[in-house]
Amino acid sequence: MKKILFVFLCVLTLASCGSDSNRDNDSNGSSNNANAAPKVVTGTPIIANAQFKFAGTVTSAGSGYSKRGFCWSKNINPTIGNSKYIEEYTNTTGDYQLMATYSTDFDKSTTYYVRAYVQAFNGDVIYGDNVSFITPAKMDITFKMAKNVYTTSATLVTNDIAVHYLEAFYPDEKGFCYRTSAGVDIANGQTVKISNPNTYSAYELEATALLPNTTYYVKSYVKEGAQVYYSPEKTFKTAGAIGASGGYVFYDKGEFTDGWRYLEAAPDNLLTTNGSDKIQWGCPFDIVNQTQSVMGSGPANTTRIISQCSDANSAAKLCDNYAINGLTDWFLPSQEEVMAFFKSAKNVYNIASNNVSQKYYWSSTEVPGSNQVQILDGYNGYMWSYTKDYNMVRVRPFRRF
Repeated sequence: MKKILFVFLCVLTLASCGSDSNRDNDSNGSSNNANAAPKVVTGTPIIANAQFKFAGTVTSAGSGYSKRGFCWSKNINPTIGNSKYIEEYTNTTGDYQLMATYSTDFDKSTTYYVRAYVQAFNGDVIYGDNVSFITPAKMDITFKMAKNVYTTSATLVTNDIAVHYLEAFYPDEKGFCYRTSAGVDIANGQTVKISNPNTYSAYELEATALLPNTTYYVKSYVKEGAQVYYSPEKTFKTAGAIGASGGYVFYDKGEFTDGWRYLEAAPDNLLTTNGSDKIQWGCPFDIVNQTQSVMGSGPANTTRIISQCSDANSAAKLCDNYAINGLTDWFLPSQEEVMAFFKSAKNVYNIASNNVSQKYYWSSTEVPGSNQVQILDGYNGYMWSYTKDYNMVRVRPFRRF
């Protein structure tokens, strides 16, 4: 009898130990993982190229799930029962993306909330956190810059037009609006318009009749029916300020490239030692060659002329030797540079009269293979060529910075 009782107690003890072991597994081990819920994190939506992509990450599949997706609404905490959603059938972990359609699923320029979700095998829906976003307008326009800025005109440049929604685009007006105070639009500002508005391409237009040395506020715009789309507002300032030399800063190319942005003219024309403002170009029977006409080529032209022409009183040499207010970086301007001087001076300040002795200016641009040079008619505003020994031409040094 004692032996039977002993065996019974041993069996009871073993059973009790086994039962405790199973409870531990249920609370801390694999049995608990088998009942764990999946986990998902909502990412930041991606808006590009007329596509709208939601992003999420399934960080744990838990006991498994059957599908995953995204739901969104104008109200916080969207669910698949009260908002729009997209989903796919899969049960993998990691990053995922699904694409929604702009034109049918979203209002423009509106705040939305999105949540990633997974649906477990038991039917429970597990949501990620809320991520808010603002849908774009139908299109974005970028005003890039004002370039070739003179005293009374500037070329305005649009960089890009991005259309975000998959729908027809029929602009009936496109251009720039500008004025001298902030908050410009087509109703309160001046406008300049492109002739063919029905295009996505970038465009540039010249604004004229501007005020010298004045800050302007400008926007690009596209008008489609009653709707007007604007770029962010930017500013530019017309040329016409007095520079460090006391002369006019007459040209702004709009950005610093090749070490310079602005052109400044000396306060006065050069004079010879006997007080005359008529200067010969120099070396009338020599051919320099390889001088350029474009904006920015004046300094290189001047250096090349001096290296090829030993005339101490040549126009290029006199410009190179010029100094005022501590400034010594002067040069004989190229054809386009001296024409820019005329364009900025017109109707603002006088650089010439119709008298033959008072209207011509030398450039540093030689006519290739000849003893002629391009000169500016500073009264009528055109270039023509004349021989280097012509003695009725004036010189205005330029500098750039």
